[in-house]
Amino acid sequence: MKQLLRADFYRLLRSKFFYILLAVAFGLSLISFLLYLAIARLAEEDLFALLLTAEDLQILSFDGTVGYCAAIAAAIFICGDYSGGGMRNKIVAGCGRRKIFYSKLIVCSVVSVAVYLAMQVVVFAFGGAAFGWQGVSGYDVACRFVAGLFMSLAYAAIFASFALLLQKLSSALVLGVVCIFAVTLVTSLLAVAEQSLDMAAFEWLYKIFAHLTPMGHNSLIQTGAGNFWALSAISAAWVVLAVVAVPICFKRCDIR
Repeated sequence: MKQLLRADFYRLLRSKFFYILLAVAFGLSLISFLLYLAIARLAEEDLFALLLTAEDLQILSFDGTVGYCAAIAAAIFICGDYSGGGMRNKIVAGCGRRKIFYSKLIVCSVVSVAVYLAMQVVVFAFGGAAFGWQGVSGYDVACRFVAGLFMSLAYAAIFASFALLLQKLSSALVLGVVCIFAVTLVTSLLAVAEQSLDMAAFEWLYKIFAHLTPMGHNSLIQTGAGNFWALSAISAAWVVLAVVAVPICFKRCDIR
């Protein structure tokens, strides 16, 4: 296991895409901060000036970027091992498939968390300096941060599983991106239907989609409609499910 981890981290740290993902995540977050700062400056000239804090910027940071970056990273990193013959060589050399998956999962989790932290650096460093945390509950900020951290791990577990089982870069990328887009779209439509039609069926469907998927956690964290600790537990359950179920499926896969 140590040898597998060492080899995977060596590949990761020497690959350009990892640093590109971090730069993109940081850059997008920085652009959001600058736009938010411009809005705050314009609002100061209005009699009804907005009372903006760094907490508002933290809420805006849950925009789904981590999910897309996790899907891209898992597809490129894991499927690249298939196309280069590395996966077959590891299995032929006697590395257990379970250990191979765990190594990939750990590396993908590190990438996902690193992207998340790159975005939060802008929130806490730049946002805190520009807007401050006056009147903000430190407990809520910490809970939101932890829920986002677990959400990042859930994204990594789901998309690492897709990539490992699908084996093809194009398939893993398309399924990952479509999955995020589809679940986000359905969750948004159900939220609108719940508010407009006031029907219990839509309310329950919205709660199911929003609470059971990390894509839905983005909206719940933004609105504060969900219990942050419950969301963290559900995200952890996705990781546990991947750890238990994927190695079983992986053993039955033919390596191309």
